[in-house]
Amino acid sequence: MLRILAALALGAGLSFPLPAGAAPRTIQLEAAVASVTGTGPRAIVLLPGLGCGPYEFEGIAPALAAKYTVYAVRFAGFDGAPPIKGPYLDAFAKSVTDLIAREHLQKPILIGHSLGGHLALRVAATIPANVGGVLAIDAVPLFPLPQPGETPASRQQGAAAFRDALLAVPDDKYAAQSKFFIAQLVTDPKNVDLVAQHNAASDRATVAGASYEMSIDDLGPSLPNISAQIEVLAPAPDDAQAKEYAAFYTGLYRGAPHVHVTAIAPSKHFIMYDRPDAFAAAVNAFLATI
Repeated sequence: MLRILAALALGAGLSFPLPAGAAPRTIQLEAAVASVTGTGPRAIVLLPGLGCGPYEFEGIAPALAAKYTVYAVRFAGFDGAPPIKGPYLDAFAKSVTDLIAREHLQKPILIGHSLGGHLALRVAATIPANVGGVLAIDAVPLFPLPQPGETPASRQQGAAAFRDALLAVPDDKYAAQSKFFIAQLVTDPKNVDLVAQHNAASDRATVAGASYEMSIDDLGPSLPNISAQIEVLAPAPDDAQAKEYAAFYTGLYRGAPHVHVTAIAPSKHFIMYDRPDAFAAAVNAFLATI
């Protein structure tokens, strides 16, 4: 049921749009850079997916910056940012917690897509007293989902094999395969072309390494530590199956004290592209509860 994200190497490299006349402040972190817009009393931290960048949130960022202080994060090696050496997830999560500490943010709201959602959950479990809410966009505590008969060793072997295969693909085939998988994750052909056009902006070693690390990073045991409200936006193929998909995702988050799932149909992994109005409405509805 969960969208097959075997090609999470789906970067795109558009620049982050700013409200007219705004002068962004840039914060350099160990494994990320954050662009800051808005001056609202509450902070929102935008965390993009694997291989992606702040462009994912361009449809809602200007409106958010009118009410909040918005930190749009670009992780090292993604979306044209210079890469670092792994391990990656530890460095990415540390950069988010460092950002919160350095900026003296009080209970910021973390909005993350895919890998960004995974990191948002990880940070919320690490510093539960200082995260005000988590919006996870098609993100689950463990991806890919465990298979029958799987062991920790077999899972690690499979994740390593995928990582190594991703690194071994010739450049021309990598680009073609990426576009094929992108088409499974976003509906409109123009958005498929857009994401595919900028896919090369991400460092393949970083994408492969971070994908491997996420595959073996089970956040399920840490869900009870998250005291903030978690809102999960789940894709569904049509309205008739929306309740089924919402229930399925809810089950994946068992153990979280405060979780609610909203299924948005029809949509795929990039909900913000497939259903921009419904996506914006769901974000605003969640923020209204915080």
